[in-house]
Amino acid sequence: MKREADVRQLLIANAIHLIAQGGFEMATTKELAHCGGSPEGFKMNEVYIYRVFGSKEALYESAFSQLDNELFAAFRRGVQAAGGFDRETKQRLYAFFLKAWQFILGNEERCRCYVRYYYSVYFKGQSRSAHRMLFGEMVKEMEPLFKDEADTESIMHSVFTALFDFAIRVYNGELEDNEVNRQHIFNVLYCMMMTYFKDIPQAS
Repeated sequence: MKREADVRQLLIANAIHLIAQGGFEMATTKELAHCGGSPEGFKMNEVYIYRVFGSKEALYESAFSQLDNELFAAFRRGVQAAGGFDRETKQRLYAFFLKAWQFILGNEERCRCYVRYYYSVYFKGQSRSAHRMLFGEMVKEMEPLFKDEADTESIMHSVFTALFDFAIRVYNGELEDNEVNRQHIFNVLYCMMMTYFKDIPQAS
């Protein structure tokens, strides 16, 4: 059982690395099986992709699911750092933003893989439902900020994708990660939400 768990995790790590580096074209069965070596005393080959996951596509899905759970665990830590969202304060939202931003920039390979999968046909066909359940947990955390008639899920989806778009620009060297730019990115995201906030006085 431990050997199968080791093989499973190695294949997921290989998928994340290959998709991040060169997309799905690079993540061939041969590369998935061999790019990360083999567990000690074990000869890896392509057969284990099908033995453990059933298909290459199911391996992709498992890799994304792991990344999705990691990301939303980081977002939950951001909510804790902000002290919750029972009232609308820019300070709380900025604390949340910083936690999420630091996690994304500190995990470039994993986040590049995440974004590539998120915008792929595999996401639409295999992972959308599970992702929406996780995303819904974050939406519930944010709902106290928004007017009753606001479509909080759509608003947060727009913010979520914009956050990753900015991160990709940093990864690609198009945007520097510094305090001025972090504040600018936060302000862009904040302006995407503020129209829909409840009319709650700012905390002093």
